[in-house]
Amino acid sequence: MKVLKTIGLSLLGLIVVLLIIGFFLPSTTHVERSMIIKASPPLVFEQVNVLKNWEKWSPWREMDPEMKVTYGEQASGMGAWYSWTGPKSGEGKLTLTSVKPYSQIMSDLDFGEMGIAKCDYLFEPAEGGTKMTWIFDSELGGNPVSRWMGILMKGMLESQFDAGMNKINSYAGELKEMPAASGRIESVEVKDMPEVNYMFVHDTASLATIGPKLGEGFGKIGEAAGMQDIAINGAPFAIYYSESTTNFDMDVCMPLERTGKDAGVVKSGKIPAGKAVVVDYYGAYELTGNAHEAAAKYLSEHPELTMTGAPREEYVTDPETEKNPDNVLTRVIYPVK
Repeated sequence: MKVLKTIGLSLLGLIVVLLIIGFFLPSTTHVERSMIIKASPPLVFEQVNVLKNWEKWSPWREMDPEMKVTYGEQASGMGAWYSWTGPKSGEGKLTLTSVKPYSQIMSDLDFGEMGIAKCDYLFEPAEGGTKMTWIFDSELGGNPVSRWMGILMKGMLESQFDAGMNKINSYAGELKEMPAASGRIESVEVKDMPEVNYMFVHDTASLATIGPKLGEGFGKIGEAAGMQDIAINGAPFAIYYSESTTNFDMDVCMPLERTGKDAGVVKSGKIPAGKAVVVDYYGAYELTGNAHEAAAKYLSEHPELTMTGAPREEYVTDPETEKNPDNVLTRVIYPVK
């Protein structure tokens, strides 16, 4: 019994020591691995950007072949997501929160009660192909057990990241070269804009949720307008009061043939007739920032013009029906006097 007691006390002492050490371990986990992939940046970029491509190279799919994956309606780009559940991998959700063709993809890994980690993917032209860098960052908090887990997880993730990038490299030579995503500014000019009656839903969104939030808002407005027997009169649009890498403050709007009445979260509004700097942009939505830059440049070159309200984006072409992004028109409008 004395021997068992001694062993028990020794183990208890070891656990106490490990817990004490745990308080002094890093409160964050940072993993960063790089590899040269024998393919161009657009090709390597698309292996991450198109979420179903992960089935060919994800180290977690190989680790847990019984994993079940559910994809969102959006196949790629900012806001695309998939969730997973598996006996070895547990449950979670990955969402692309920022996409910059063909240089950077940022994502959130949501592990539920365990918190959200960040994964970034960088793509740089390099001799022989593309330097791909896979970065993982996670907050561990003050729990010493979590901090020990972070130490153990770091080595495991390093080997998994290497395995995933090796997989991409193994079939890189089979990938067919694709045209780079492009957006074109068709025109930038001052126009006389008519009065617009509209209904709107005020909302906020992150980069990951802006697509679903727009769709949800348009649906609520369509229902409210239908109840009041008011026809939609033009393309849906959104007014943006703020924009950053993390949050949008916006009105999701639909133009109407006549004035409507407030209906719960759906409100009525009116944009007066007036002048505006109008940019017609064709291309992938993730490059719409180019249109805003074109409007800002025009305003800087014409100091006689002063903005009189928040800018808006008018979604003239429905990307669900027009599959070629080069033919998708987004009209960016800056009201001025």
